[in-house]
Amino acid sequence: MKPARRHESLIPLSREHHYALMLCLRIHRGLKTHQDDSAWLQSKAENVIRFLASDLIPHFQAEEEVLFPAMQPCDGATALLRELLAEHREMERLAAGLRQCEAGLLAAQLNAFADLLEAHIRREERELFPLFEQQVTPEMAQQIGQGIIRLIGQAEQPRVPELLR
Repeated sequence: MKPARRHESLIPLSREHHYALMLCLRIHRGLKTHQDDSAWLQSKAENVIRFLASDLIPHFQAEEEVLFPAMQPCDGATALLRELLAEHREMERLAAGLRQCEAGLLAAQLNAFADLLEAHIRREERELFPLFEQQVTPEMAQQIGQGIIRLIGQAEQPRVPELLR
């Protein structure tokens, strides 16, 4: 059976989720062979910090200013939205911690960031977006989609593709 296609108003967010998952994959795979390579760890930490600024902050803004408020009245959304918002702040905290992290703790900090980002994305895709698709009216979905595009565009490519290498 073919999986259902994501509602078109959420596609830019899903595209950005894909890019963020690429970053997580690069970190997780790289840690297996580079966990003691301080130059690699520092390079990935810098990529995370830059990716947060270039892609995640605007993405969080689109969710927090457009999607989350619109979904607040949806049945079953309140607790989920509160938890997702808390995860946004935790990812920002973890990424900020990479700036002054001791070399010996950098691998663990990168892993924690990638783990949280990946779990967060999976949760939005598997819980939040289906809730949206079940409960949001077509008119509301169109308004949400326009707001998302206003803030992040169509997200047809990562803003800084080299950060995902």
